[in-house]
Amino acid sequence: MTPRKKEVVKFLESLVGQRFNTDTLEAKLSEHFNEQIHVENVSQARIDSGEEDDELVDFNLMFDSKNQETYGYFDIYFLPMRRDGFDGATIYVTEVGYEFDGGDE
Repeated sequence: MTPRKKEVVKFLESLVGQRFNTDTLEAKLSEHFNEQIHVENVSQARIDSGEEDDELVDFNLMFDSKNQETYGYFDIYFLPMRRDGFDGATIYVTEVGYEFDGGDE
């Protein structure tokens, strides 16, 4: 794994245990990846359909990086907060996942 990819992994792991809303999370990701990042709530369809109604189940945000040095696919698992935090946070990050494509693994 390249030094840059190790840096990305360390950054992603540092998100665990922190609170965000999607705007603040996207801003933090965009700054670190040095590109515009948009997260997609891939759990929302399950929530809307009623398929997933357990509020204690981790939900999933996904995004990708198109930069050559960080190209890959990333997951951020979270719990939705029952109420917005004093800082506007709506999610609590519980875990991250990553899969780099191409280059030196």
